Formats: sequence, structure tokens, C-alpha cells
Amino acid sequence: MTKRRNMVVLASSGGSVLDQALEVEACRQHIALVVCDRECGAVEVARRHGIAVEVLPCRTGGEFSDALHDYFLDKPEVDLFISSYSRLLSGLFLKKYRGRIINFHPAILPACPGLDGFGDTLKAGCRFIGATTHFVDEGMDTGRPILQAARPYDPELTDEANRERVFQQMCRMFVQVVAWFAAGRVDPHGRVAGARYELSEFSPNLDEWVELS
Repeated sequence: MTKRRNMVVLASSGGSVLDQALEVEACRQHIALVVCDRECGAVEVARRHGIAVEVLPCRTGGEFSDALHDYFLDKPEVDLFISSYSRLLSGLFLKKYRGRIINFHPAILPACPGLDGFGDTLKAGCRFIGATTHFVDEGMDTGRPILQAARPYDPELTDEANRERVFQQMCRMFVQVVAWFAAGRVDPHGRVAGARYELSEFSPNLDEWVELS
């Protein structure tokens, strides 16, 4: 049985993906804390699910990175930081936890990095939409991918309906990646032990219990 892990979510958003992921007990049991740089939707999401919250008011990514480094100096070791933070992480925090910080991005990287990955995908006329889970490094969405999802863009749907499809991908990816890290299946290069690579919307393929949830 997979032991409980100490995972921390970094957020500065509405927390909609986090909200869906925390509905799954197999995911929720590993999330010990949500840390935000301001009062935002993710704060309310965490509290509603019974997850501890810490707000470290900061105006820049550098300030937040320094505050995170100092905050966790005397705290129990963190197994994984899951970021939905909208600015770049840097400095001693990034150096110390390199390989233990991941991010979810609403585009198929390396195409369309940045704050509006989905919108940039549409502007470019891409025929596929999707999402990427990747390690965080010094660049803007340049870290090594762990899990990607892709599906055809449907011109018969509204942009919001297509965006919803990517949102659902990201919710499932969140739950899956937490489970993979909790089981120690992800190596520093983003390879997943025992993963399947059959024809699928997701590569590596999701575990069957996630696909059926």
C-alpha cells in the first residue's frame, strides 16, 4: 500500500483543477498544505476540503520563492510541490527543491508556453489541444515533461467547450501524477516506471483506475 506523502500545492488562482482533484480520496490524502501568495479561490477550495492553508503575501515570483524557502526551512520535508502559481519560481527555493516541483500547463509543450497556453494554441490554428505536466526549472514552462494529453480541436464546439475538455484533462492528470509520485514511480528525467504507451489521449497512459474515475 502506498504510504501517505507530504505534498504541497502552490497557487495563485481560482483553484478549479485543485477542487476537482481533491474530490478523489487517493489524491486528497497526500495533499498536506496549500500555500498562496494572496487570498484567492484556491484558499477557499482548500478549506472546503479540509486542507491546511498558508498565505504568504508577495508581489513578485522572486519574493514568493524567497518566502517559500524561508517558510519550509523548519518544516517537515516536502515530497512534492504542485504548482498552479502564475509567476516564475527561482532562487534558493528552486535550487533546493529541483526535481520536486511540477506544474500543469494547458497546452502541448514546448508549443505555446506562457500565461495563456490554451488561447495561444487557438490563435496558432493548432488542430490538437491538450495539456502538459512538467518539472519546473528556471524557464517559462521549459522543464522536462512527465505526462501529456492531446485531443483534436473541435471547430463545432465553442472555445469555452474546447477549453473545458482541456480542463478535464488537467484534472485527471493532477490525480494521476500525484499517485505516480506517491508510489515513487517518477524518476528525475520524467520517466514513469511501469507506464504504458498504447494509443491513447494520454502519454504515458493513465492507470486504469484514473481512466474510469
